[in-house]
Amino acid sequence: MKSSLFYFLLCAIISPSLTFAQSSQLYPNDYLSPEFHASRRAALKQKISDKGMAVFFASQIRVRNNDITYQYAQSKNFYYLTGLDEPNAVLFLFKNPVTLLGKTGTEFIFLQNRDPLKELWTGKILGVEGYMEKSKMDNVFTNDKLNASTLPLAQIDSVYSLYRNEGIFGKYERREEPLTKMANLLDSLVIAHNKPIAQRSTMGIMSKLRGIKQAEEIALIKKAAEISALGHNDVMRAIKPGMKEFQAQAIMEYHFKNQGSEYTGYPSINGAAGNACVLHYITNQKVIQSGELLLSDCAAEYHGYSADVTRTVPANGKFTEAQKQIYEIVLQAQDAGIAACKAGLPFSGVDAASRAVVNAGLIKLGIAANEKEARKYFPHGTSHHLGLDVHDMGPRVLEAGVVLTVEPGIYIPAGSNCDKKWWDIGVRIEDDILVTQDAPINLSAGSPRTVAEIEKLAKGKSIFK
Repeated sequence: MKSSLFYFLLCAIISPSLTFAQSSQLYPNDYLSPEFHASRRAALKQKISDKGMAVFFASQIRVRNNDITYQYAQSKNFYYLTGLDEPNAVLFLFKNPVTLLGKTGTEFIFLQNRDPLKELWTGKILGVEGYMEKSKMDNVFTNDKLNASTLPLAQIDSVYSLYRNEGIFGKYERREEPLTKMANLLDSLVIAHNKPIAQRSTMGIMSKLRGIKQAEEIALIKKAAEISALGHNDVMRAIKPGMKEFQAQAIMEYHFKNQGSEYTGYPSINGAAGNACVLHYITNQKVIQSGELLLSDCAAEYHGYSADVTRTVPANGKFTEAQKQIYEIVLQAQDAGIAACKAGLPFSGVDAASRAVVNAGLIKLGIAANEKEARKYFPHGTSHHLGLDVHDMGPRVLEAGVVLTVEPGIYIPAGSNCDKKWWDIGVRIEDDILVTQDAPINLSAGSPRTVAEIEKLAKGKSIFK
């Protein structure tokens, strides 16, 4: 992380004068490189025991209703290590070379074979040759080769996976579900081998690896944040009394898709007035009235990496005095939290810095009598790690390469024990912050945060206005 090469790449990535070049190719060419995935596998192998075997499963296809499936989403750990965006695959990693199916090495992947009928309906399957070309991996097999004689169980004394102690592969953590058929087979193989094999979790290892972002990852998170800012900015320009919450969502997601985002990072939150006081409100059906605030927590996912951005804007383009007072407290709290995003400081310090500002502000306005009461109006944490998952893995002490959100908020629903002029005001401001050896960098700074900047942008012309 401290190498000159890393910081040369990082400076190039975060420079505001540089943009993603338009590719002359037919498809995007800014995905993570095979070398990135290989380096992550190498880093993981160094962290397992000499006779350990680490196992990672691809996500399954899941049925939404009848014969319609959800859009496929790969296990983030599996994607981090392989770059493969297909189901029916399993990856084995060893610290020292073993021989498997006549090939010797430390990494082996089993994946689905090509199937012309499936490809007719859902598109090309890479197969062995396609994945070898894509990944530069040598030991690639079809998953039908995985049987009782495949794994070198006599040479291992521990299995690293995400799963708990009810069978080697029987229970899953973090909702990362193994391929049922393969998991049952592997579990049976281990049991049939009749030797003690320790069960160890990969969760801690993956948290350390994924928590410190490499230069390629930072580039993709920055791209996702830039795309997200475009959506937020156009909502600021387009918003007007009479607009529906879902229309704000549509504007956001138009810009995401228009810029190449494959998914939203999470279900889009667009809540006006009292709905802004519901932390994960996703109904998005209300008509936005003059004098109300709209809280939009919406972000793009780009090539697997998610941004997480929130802005709060007035429906008629002008904050009321009460709204402005609450907004300014949240903005000051966010500034304090961002200032605490420094290498060597505790992750918890970001929340402490932001919360102190919110507490003092609410008490000064007479909305809360004390810090305990102020907690009711700021009930969530200020930060979480960000990356392949919107709530990502990461260290408890900040390091250069960590990306985290800073998102203080104040929410005062109707009926709160305070003056009615504060009721139905909900404000959150959220940005994506890169920790460096120097000052923190706001990757989502392309969307304005101050009252004056938002009111100025609200006077601009949207493509939907």
